[in-house]
Amino acid sequence: MKKQALKEAVADTMIAAAINIPLNYTLIATAYSLELSAIESTIMFTSVFTVLAIIRKFYIRLHFERRRNSGC
Repeated sequence: MKKQALKEAVADTMIAAAINIPLNYTLIATAYSLELSAIESTIMFTSVFTVLAIIRKFYIRLHFERRRNSGC
């Protein structure tokens, strides 16, 4: 069980990094072009990252649960 949890945590973190690196660049460029203040930028970043993290984690959890139930 611990090995499965570790695999899921590593996969989730790797996928998050692959999503967050280009997303972070895009959000910074957008905040800069809109001339957002530091607090406005922080709120925008936190909102976007939170929504995407919930969606990502939901699908990763479903994937690993399906694999566990199918015996793979």
